[in-house]
Amino acid sequence: MKKNNIILFLSLILLSFSSCETVDFGDTNENTNGPLDLDTGALLAATQRRYATIGGGNWLMNPHLYIQYQAQPVYQTESRYAENPVNWAAYYSQTLSNLQQIIRISNDPERIEDPAYLSNGSVNNQIGIARIMKVIIYYRLTNAYGDIPYFEALDDENQSPAYTPQEEIYADFITELTEARDMMDSAADGPSGDIIYGGNVSMWQRLANTLLIHVSMQMSEANESLASSTFLSALNDDNGVIETTDQEAWYQPINAETLVNPWTSFRAADYNMAEYFQDALQGDEDDYSSETFDARLTIYSDDPNADGLATGLANYPTDLDLSVIAQISPYITSATSPQPWFTGAYTYLQRAEAAERGWTSEDAEEMLRAGIVQSFTSTTEYFGMGPHTGEGGLEQIDITDEADDFADARIADASETSLMQVIGEEKWASLFPQGFLAWNEWRRLDYPVLTPAADPLNDGEIPTRYLYPQQEINLNNANYQVGVGTLSPAEDRNTSRVWWDVN
Repeated sequence: MKKNNIILFLSLILLSFSSCETVDFGDTNENTNGPLDLDTGALLAATQRRYATIGGGNWLMNPHLYIQYQAQPVYQTESRYAENPVNWAAYYSQTLSNLQQIIRISNDPERIEDPAYLSNGSVNNQIGIARIMKVIIYYRLTNAYGDIPYFEALDDENQSPAYTPQEEIYADFITELTEARDMMDSAADGPSGDIIYGGNVSMWQRLANTLLIHVSMQMSEANESLASSTFLSALNDDNGVIETTDQEAWYQPINAETLVNPWTSFRAADYNMAEYFQDALQGDEDDYSSETFDARLTIYSDDPNADGLATGLANYPTDLDLSVIAQISPYITSATSPQPWFTGAYTYLQRAEAAERGWTSEDAEEMLRAGIVQSFTSTTEYFGMGPHTGEGGLEQIDITDEADDFADARIADASETSLMQVIGEEKWASLFPQGFLAWNEWRRLDYPVLTPAADPLNDGEIPTRYLYPQQEINLNNANYQVGVGTLSPAEDRNTSRVWWDVN
């Protein structure tokens, strides 16, 4: 009887709804305490902060382990190359999606007449910087995995986006960066919410050219014709490329509560400087071409004269005194230490490689020298003498006086090995602590000469990519299989190679 009464009650409710022409539920699903419209300035600031602070093992430390900047003394799963799927959601959600929202809003004729929108900068400048930021993020993702959801990735209606071949992604990077650079106007209002350049549009145009240089060099072995023409076009563009310290793109935390240095999330006891990195910069590594002490180590390492830890050391001696093994320096890991995105040193070293490849008429040795000197300069200014120094007893360090003599020594080293090897090694030395960019360069150039970790958990090789996320295997399997099929070999392994990695 009770069951029949319930059915009758529900029937009466349905009848009452159907007897009305419309049913107005009012503002039941509206958040009356939230903003009525998305603010493009806030979206840009949130994106830049989120991209800069995505950390943890997968998105900050693992490339450091692969490239042998650091090593694990105890929990050695990652440094021994365990094959685990890596989730990419943090880059697509509230990061790339934020940028897509900026572009959608900026293409809405009604919204762009709103004074609140226009207070965040001109339409073209907001769109242009959003497009450049999208390339920065996708550049990391495709280089980590290979083919990824790209053209269909940010379509809210598509829950199973197709994977775009990496070759097509790179071609679109060139289109996006060129169009974004050219649509922006430095005479118009720059965007608010920009925590990298403070809305300086000409700096973003310069960064677009710089990123074009990096994109083209990364594809140099896979499509040299397109790579060299793109490189030359970007280098010769009137907007310039990043060269000097004041032009560089750095994320600068304000304090530990708001803008955070992602290195602060790591327990220092779990990571040490790698033996190879310490020895190489001390001038004591047999497989490294330099025999000259590199003064950057006085800023990179908490003890530049100490030993490093053997990479992937399995079953290390229980009596090993980790207190005498060097660690990454607090000049880099303190809460308000800045973190580099794109530096002048990296630009010059790319130009050195381009000249050595015959793409330009520049002098490869002079570009190598300029890259080394600029690395010493920006390492000093941002890390050694930055605003975070003085905290926790950090004394200021200036290594700029060491730069010229060290550059002389490195150019001399090239006569004993090759200029390309020295260029590759100097990219590795200058990119610290940018593990992803250093990993990109090592996979392409095979310099420096690295030995895989002892007792590896994969097939014995240093990883060359990340495994696709488990969610893709479960929920987007058909497209996942297509992505795997373009790898070499066509297996979802961390030693398979992506399109541009042909060496």
